Amino acid sequence: MKLVHRLVVGGGLLPLALVAWGACAPELGVTDAQCPPFEDFKKVSPLLEQRCGTLDCHGAVSRPLRIYSSVGLRLPDDDPSDDIADGHYSGGPERTTLQEVEANYLTVCGLEPEIMTAVAAGAAEPTELTLVRKPRLSEKHKGGRIWDEGKPGDRCLVAWLRLAPAAGEGGGSDGLPFNDADCREALGAETPD
Repeated sequence: MKLVHRLVVGGGLLPLALVAWGACAPELGVTDAQCPPFEDFKKVSPLLEQRCGTLDCHGAVSRPLRIYSSVGLRLPDDDPSDDIADGHYSGGPERTTLQEVEANYLTVCGLEPEIMTAVAAGAAEPTELTLVRKPRLSEKHKGGRIWDEGKPGDRCLVAWLRLAPAAGEGGGSDGLPFNDADCREALGAETPD
């Protein structure tokens, strides 16, 4: 049985197919969810990859919030000649691919689609999202505290979450472009374009 989420992003639809495990799973339908702009998420993804994407954390196939990256789990390769049992493999010298960043975006936006929609519409605070609470350790998190509220990593994530999709790709509700200075500071290096 497949569960398909359609994520409404900047006026467009992105399909997200998820497999529901177990024969007794209830029939699930389609959910429309709004999410902040993908173009700006490309500046947030390296932070999530570095802080959350290792193989012992969210770089694991079994996690609902699955982060792909060059430092953890790689997106399955479509090459049938590969020996890898499930198609997933770890790390490697190649940079995180655009397809991996897209997969990260879909998992972040699809984790709590109803709450994400409310946050993206300005009807809820980012703190309602598990994605914000767990790294701050305001909710139990097996990985411990990732950052404190108000620190660069936290500001990077929250600033992206506050971007209104109605403003279009690459811009916030105030019409200004997303400022990724906090993302770069939290990484300790320049983020790739």
